[in-house]
Amino acid sequence: MSLKGYSLSYYILCVIALLAMFATSLTNPLLAIFAKEIGATGVWIGLAVAGYWVSRVLLEIPSGILSSKYGYYTPMVLGLVLTVLGTAVCMYVSDPFQLILGRALQGLGAPLFFAVSMTFIVNLFPVDRRGGAMGLFQGIEFFGTILGSTFSGYLITAFGFKGGFLLSTILVVISIILIMAPRNIRAESRAQPRTASISLSSLLKVFGNKTLLIVSSATLAEFIMSTGILYTVFPLYANEGLGFSLADIGLFMGARSVGYVVALLTMGAVADRVGRRPVLIFGLASTAVMIVALSLVSSFLGIVAVISVLGVTTGAIWIVCPVLAAEAVDPSLRGAAIGTYRTFFDLGSIFGPIIMTWIFSAYGITPCFYLSGALLVLNLIPSLRIKETK
Repeated sequence: MSLKGYSLSYYILCVIALLAMFATSLTNPLLAIFAKEIGATGVWIGLAVAGYWVSRVLLEIPSGILSSKYGYYTPMVLGLVLTVLGTAVCMYVSDPFQLILGRALQGLGAPLFFAVSMTFIVNLFPVDRRGGAMGLFQGIEFFGTILGSTFSGYLITAFGFKGGFLLSTILVVISIILIMAPRNIRAESRAQPRTASISLSSLLKVFGNKTLLIVSSATLAEFIMSTGILYTVFPLYANEGLGFSLADIGLFMGARSVGYVVALLTMGAVADRVGRRPVLIFGLASTAVMIVALSLVSSFLGIVAVISVLGVTTGAIWIVCPVLAAEAVDPSLRGAAIGTYRTFFDLGSIFGPIIMTWIFSAYGITPCFYLSGALLVLNLIPSLRIKETK
């Protein structure tokens, strides 16, 4: 993939996204265990994980509208500031309810940076480079997940969860400095066209777009699996049922992130050549197979192998869905479309932990794998009907 013509603003955003994901991944893979340590049980564990996503839902679509009207720079800075405040609060929590509140504050910041930055990037590039640019952006972003997830277990073992939240706070503060100190992002944000207002009829047109709804449904299914199983019940199962240490569990999540980066550095360019729809279908079908395969392995190497492949297959879904969402509507409505798409993966991240912790508590972990696989398969048929528009 040629990097010629990529602006400095783009690379600054990539570095900020890397730091933000690194910060988040230092604690997220083990958050269910932390919630249990401070008194959460059953569905409360799922609520502690989901609290971050509940507040995100409130701002996903408004963030896109705000960026269309006021530009990208101010919402992105505000998002990072809110993330710092929420992460700092998490350092001092002593019960599950406080953790949910701290996570919710983090969640208010996430869409203001990530949804807005994704819309910014879509508008920075022409159609024939958009998939590759988004792939590189998210590939660098998830390299932060590799670092954070891989070392999360070691960090928490050595310094505790308070130390993990402290380092996360410092990393996001560095991100704020990076976005505010150079003038590049401010200048390019001002250069992008803005919409004075988005009418209710225009929003209804976005919400009723068939391609956007199909993409959003696929994203919902993927995040029910990712957040509900891989980030909530599987760490508990691996720790208590299979006897793996926190460091081992961190390595499992790191293996998935390696797969993500492989997909995100390649699938965007593939989608630019062969189309977005074939890549999405590949991602849904192969993820359904691999999440069921995860229920059949119990050794360290077996889990690492399956989860790393899951990183590739879910990465395929991640790279094409925001591009499909943005290309399905008029350019002036792209912010609202990406906000809608992101709302559905927030909903998946809310419902996933709650549903899967309930099933896990009542019936064990095996039904969780099969339910996730079935939801992914159900999205294959509507995905075949996507009509790509650029």
